[in-house]
Amino acid sequence: MPHPLSTLTALVEQIARTQDPTAMMATIVQRLSEILDVDVCSIYLCTPERDALILAANKGLAPNAVGHVRLAITEGLVGHIASTLSAVNLADAPSDDRFVFIPAAHEMAYHRFLGVPLLHLRKLVGVLVVQGQQSEPFSQEDEAFLITVASQLGSTLYQLHRDGNWMSEVRESVPYRRHSGLKGAPGVGCGRLWLIHPHMALEQVKAAYHSDPIQEAATFDDAMQLVQEELESGSGKLGSQLPADLSALFNVYQMMLQSNELSDGVKKLIAHGDSAEWALKQTIDSIASVFEQAEDPYMRARSEDIRNIGQRVLNKLFERDQHVIEAPDEELILGGGLISIADLAGFPLERIKGLVCTGGSTLSHTAILANALGIPAVMGVENLELEYYRAARVIVDGNRAECIFNPPAPLLTEYRRMIDEEMRFMRGLDRLRDQPAETLDGMRVTLLTNTGLLADATPGLQRGAEGVGLYRSEIPFMLHDSFPTEQEQYRIYHGVLKAYAPRPVSMRTLDIGGDKQLPYFEINESNPYLGWRGIRFTLDNTQLLVGQIRAMLKAHAEHGNLKLLVPMISRVDEISTFRELVEKSVAALKRDGIECSMPEIGMMIEVPSAMLLLPKMSPYVDFVSVGSNDLTQYLLAVDRNNPRVSGLFDHMHPAMLVALEQIVEQCDRLGLPVSLCGEMASDPIAVLMLLALGYRCLSLSAYNIPKIKLLIRSVRRDDLRPLLEQAKACSDETSIRALFTPVLEALGWSADGRYLPAEMARLQDNAAEHKNVAE
Repeated sequence: MPHPLSTLTALVEQIARTQDPTAMMATIVQRLSEILDVDVCSIYLCTPERDALILAANKGLAPNAVGHVRLAITEGLVGHIASTLSAVNLADAPSDDRFVFIPAAHEMAYHRFLGVPLLHLRKLVGVLVVQGQQSEPFSQEDEAFLITVASQLGSTLYQLHRDGNWMSEVRESVPYRRHSGLKGAPGVGCGRLWLIHPHMALEQVKAAYHSDPIQEAATFDDAMQLVQEELESGSGKLGSQLPADLSALFNVYQMMLQSNELSDGVKKLIAHGDSAEWALKQTIDSIASVFEQAEDPYMRARSEDIRNIGQRVLNKLFERDQHVIEAPDEELILGGGLISIADLAGFPLERIKGLVCTGGSTLSHTAILANALGIPAVMGVENLELEYYRAARVIVDGNRAECIFNPPAPLLTEYRRMIDEEMRFMRGLDRLRDQPAETLDGMRVTLLTNTGLLADATPGLQRGAEGVGLYRSEIPFMLHDSFPTEQEQYRIYHGVLKAYAPRPVSMRTLDIGGDKQLPYFEINESNPYLGWRGIRFTLDNTQLLVGQIRAMLKAHAEHGNLKLLVPMISRVDEISTFRELVEKSVAALKRDGIECSMPEIGMMIEVPSAMLLLPKMSPYVDFVSVGSNDLTQYLLAVDRNNPRVSGLFDHMHPAMLVALEQIVEQCDRLGLPVSLCGEMASDPIAVLMLLALGYRCLSLSAYNIPKIKLLIRSVRRDDLRPLLEQAKACSDETSIRALFTPVLEALGWSADGRYLPAEMARLQDNAAEHKNVAE
């Protein structure tokens, strides 16, 4: 029978009055089942990645199917509707070849089937389905009515789909689970899981097809235009400062974008039904293969440029395909493979309560960043399907390297009490902010902070930092969409030096490569940690380095507290050339009327050769900074980001003890001040060993300064020296840690370096007890 307009109007008005996502979808399926007199009504919504459909609301099927029934975007009748964007009306759905039986849904008794796509501005939102027991198709009137309802609901459900709240509801039924990983950053945090998805690599694109070649071609053109604008912006902003090789690279990319071979090749495949992404991959592979077969090495190398430009276009295609979904306004746990500084910058830091990464290790840059910001983090969690827990409630226990999904209420309560107690404890350390970090027998230690964002200046100063021991200048580069100009860099450096003046600020020159990549300048190497990184990259791109030095010197001219720090030094000529560039830059600025003095220049000891060549390098430097993370990595030949071997990475390894003793003794003989930065400076057991060795300057994350200061003020160096002598005889890191652990425990610290006053210890025990009960 025909359905009057008033029925549709009443339904839309009722839905509009419903604010709660679950209640809204429940209203839709309940009212439609009544209006159409059907046994089953279901709403399937796309995942944000648009690669699957999830049963988000239902009347008539098994109640526990909601949130658990998941179909690929082309799977079953529902997937067919989604992929073809067309309605399906059948008398006997189970007999159709496209039908997929899902036991959890209990739908075998239903024969008639009517499904229509839910669209908003030509984008798929989901699928609306009604089913009944009769073996006859739905009437033309019913089909027309459901299509009309879907057109009205498309916009409403799109808004719900975009904010992601519906996922929170359907995921609440996911059971309690606990996963272990590697310690990334200490502390405990609770919040809603929010996934961070990287772009797909070009080689991962699979065959896919589209029913609207005109729209696909337009999407491709838009992506090409965005990349063209990005390249023009990148080269234009730098102008004469751009090195010749980089300028040529921008020009090559622009020529490729404008070539008919690329554009025509992709559009020809799109016209035959291929998706824009699949057509792009095939075309790029075809063009690149021609270059790869060339005899001329230069021509063969151009294949990499072809693939690079293809990846850029692919990234833009995915950005257009994926709606920007705003995270809910609540406390969040960010989850992903590895989470970058750019990912974190997309959220208010006060809302980020923890990180869960399926990749990386204790000393990956994600972990280092989390430590710097005081965000609990668990790294390298293997066999964890984060998508399964999307929008679930999560506890991140960085102290135990555990993440707990959908924790029972008693366990969540205990963890929240622990968080509150930790916050009270940290506030109690404010009394030490202006007190010196001095041992009970008078050894004075300077505590500096590591930073890379101007926003970090306030926490460092609030927690008693006596300056900046490591300013990571690459972070502003990583957040930029192209190489920042000299003037843009000056404004950043000026802000940092001004915030800390007159305290010293050691600014490390650009250090990219390894696990630190620039989004606009990709470096592909088979072994990036032994490749084009640090001072090697900047010396090969001298104009970039000189521009950065000049920007730092201009800021130094105003505040006088700059110290330059050079990363990844492995050869004498690297540090001598760098000093010469600084001297020339100072002279050039003076000629331009900018009076700036020669700043102190320091070298980082990260590569073992720098430690061995220190006497020959000493004439060119004024101080030394030990980069404990990379030095450990290179001494032990362990990739700290590889979960298979990252367990072998330990800065308490006997080889590190020998190296650190050799460095401090050489610096004493050469009259060079020495400091140590890296995660070692935040490890309480390592700090005890460093005190015994005689290290009097440590640079660490601002968040950890109060606790390390408390530790230093609680011990006597003379009591640690006998332990150091015993440590020299140890053959493994476990034995060395065992020597210093009793000192920590006697002061109220746990064996893994957490300060646990009595109340904190009690709460920790309660949380463990509740966890055991829950399991």
